[in-house]
Amino acid sequence: MNITIEIASKISSIKSAWDNLLPNKHHLKATHLAAFELAIINDVDIYYVQIFLKQKLIGVAYIQCFWFKHSHLNFSNQNGFKTKAIKFLLPTQLPILVCGNLFRIGFQGFYFTNEIHNSLIFDVLEIFSSKIKKACIIGIKDCSEIFIEKNYTQHQYHFFNGDVTMEIAKKQHWQSFDDYLKNLSKKYLKRAKKIIEAFKGINQKEFSAAEIIQNATAIEKLYWNIVNKQTVKMGTVNASYFYHLKNDLGNNFEFHALYHNNEMVGFYTYIFYEKEMETHYIGLNYDYNNSHKLYFNILFLSVQKLIQLNFNKLELGRTAKEAKTNLGAHPKQIFNYITVKNIFAKLALQYFLKKFNNTENNKQLERSPFNEKTSS
Repeated sequence: MNITIEIASKISSIKSAWDNLLPNKHHLKATHLAAFELAIINDVDIYYVQIFLKQKLIGVAYIQCFWFKHSHLNFSNQNGFKTKAIKFLLPTQLPILVCGNLFRIGFQGFYFTNEIHNSLIFDVLEIFSSKIKKACIIGIKDCSEIFIEKNYTQHQYHFFNGDVTMEIAKKQHWQSFDDYLKNLSKKYLKRAKKIIEAFKGINQKEFSAAEIIQNATAIEKLYWNIVNKQTVKMGTVNASYFYHLKNDLGNNFEFHALYHNNEMVGFYTYIFYEKEMETHYIGLNYDYNNSHKLYFNILFLSVQKLIQLNFNKLELGRTAKEAKTNLGAHPKQIFNYITVKNIFAKLALQYFLKKFNNTENNKQLERSPFNEKTSS
């Protein structure tokens, strides 16, 4: 099909036509995209693409260009041969195009009024790349359904099956957190009680948007404690991101700070949807994490919130899979498609994916902490 595209760098310039195309309450509505735009995230450029067929607007695409640098890689051995080889061969800056949102899960980056046109997104990205950025890597992230193989292979994309996220489904008989605890096997119940006991002395406070900005320095310090342990830093947020997310989503976003003796020692955030919820970004002081089991208690608090709000599922994200398995979560395949146009970028990607998968220990994801007699 002979499609054309128009590209904008500010959603406000095309807001009316963009919103009129989308269904009511769609996640790509201009107000949601403007909130991210206002946060001004480092190393990320944003583009809004309108897609036309015979001069008729048939779809839109939200594209983030992430400028990937050596500083985004966490090398365990800075002087090792592989480290030196990757740094030597890999360009100091790689443009990576992502159709979708690097910082959200389940945030498909394109919409067509007729789903029969969905596979045109591959053509859209090819046209975009030729016009704006000659990208080394192009990804289509968090697709709501899988594409027919011929639709992506003919554009030299492949299905990126290495990406799973962890989620836990609420069981019908969980009417309180005590019901969840009673569902655990003896071994895991004993462990849970120790973790909850360690949390004593930690106080919690839910922040308003204004309080997020007032505590920006502490928030970003705790957040970067987490980031600095990651193998690959694929984009990082800031306190402004949380501020604008709260302003945009209102009661559908919560920011909870953890305190010990008036010192902020951690935080966790939630995003709420119609029937599901997500534990979004967190931050930790690792000294207090060791002494008060902050991370594991955040997981338990998330299950409490799931049950309290009577949601169907809790989305827990991509990392720390073993800890989330111990909670009762299971892996869920995410539908991503990727094409790599630079051989050195491909080698680096394979190396760090292997590192990430080894760290996550994916072989441990099928066990369950629940007592089989009461887990139905």
